[in-house]
Formats: sequence, structure tokens, C-alpha cells
Amino acid sequence: MDQQFKKIIQKTKALKEDLDPLAKTFEGALFKDSSWVFSFDESVQVESAPAPVVAAAAPVKKEVQERPKTGALSLVLFVGDTYAEGKGEDLLGKMIQAMKLKPGEFNRIQFDEKLDDINDLAGNLTTPSVETTNLIEQIEKFKPEIVVSLGATVTNILLGKREKLSGIHGQFFDKSAGSYHYNLMPLFHPDFLVINPNMKRTAWIDLQKVMERVGKI
Repeated sequence: MDQQFKKIIQKTKALKEDLDPLAKTFEGALFKDSSWVFSFDESVQVESAPAPVVAAAAPVKKEVQERPKTGALSLVLFVGDTYAEGKGEDLLGKMIQAMKLKPGEFNRIQFDEKLDDINDLAGNLTTPSVETTNLIEQIEKFKPEIVVSLGATVTNILLGKREKLSGIHGQFFDKSAGSYHYNLMPLFHPDFLVINPNMKRTAWIDLQKVMERVGKI
């Protein structure tokens, strides 16, 4: 146990000093941005105790549960993406990597600035604007199990009403795009998280809910 603790201390120190590859990931950024980082006392010496002799246990067969068939073509669709390649930090990309999503399991839809001009949110659901129609068609095309709406604007467009993101983030809503039904989960926008890094932990907790639903944890 002492040896394991020593390894944890070494790993944590490496993260803190950016010497570990994990430090460059979204999870590593969360670790460094939070108050979880340990303080180190270099004078502490950890002695290794003799390893106990443990009898080999019989292998345990794990039951693999099949995921229910939902008609989905992908796991997660992120809508409202504002990242432009080569410009700034791709925080959403780091989030996706931390979620263990592979190519083909997710898609990203760029944010259409004209969505900001829509004021009648309820009416926009019955008589959608061109931009809203394009968004709905993209959801129908990719058929994701979960749509993650990035930021308040896209979230309110898909909900058809004005809500404070601080009160509904991380919650799931049953929605439909044409005849296709999906779960919508609002998330703080990556641009907001760059400005407010203290909210990254909250966003990560929300993303873990998505990971659980799509079988990644």
C-alpha cells in the first residue's frame, strides 16, 4: 500500500509540473484548475513494505449487457460549436477526447450566428426559421442518442423557450427532430469555460452523465 501511495504522489507531482501526458488533456486541465492538487513534502520518505502473498483467485466472468437498439446512428451530437481550426484552443475537442468518444461516435455542428436573432422561441418551433430548420435536419441526419447543446442560445432554440442555463445544465430533456426522438442535454459553452475555468469541473460532471448513458463509464 505504501508503494502504491508513493506512485500516486509521483503521478500527482508530474501532473502538477506538466511532465505527464495527462496534463495536456481536458481531465488534466480540470485536475490542475481545481483545488485537488496535493501539496508536496520532499522530505517525506516512503518505505516499501514486503508484498503479501495472495492466493490466485478464480477468474470472474463479466456479463456484457447489450445496449438497447434506439435507431441512433451515433452516440453524441454537439451543437453550437464555435471552434475554428487554427484559431484558439479547441476545448471541446479535449472534452470529447476525455469522454473516450471515437470517430464515428460523435459529430460537431457549427453555431449559426443568425440563431441569435430569433426572439419568438415558441413560435419558432411551429414555424421554424431557415437556420432552425437546418439544425433540425442535421439532428435527423446524424440521429444521435444524445444532443449536447452548447450554450444558452442553441439550448433555448431546441427547447422552444427561454431558460437560464445555470438552472438546467446537466439535465436531460426528451425532444424530437421530425420523427426522430432524442435526449437533449444543455452544457456550458466551451468559450464560457475558457473565460471561467472554475466551471470546468461542473461541465465535466455533466459530461460524465452523458458518458454513462452512452456506455462509456
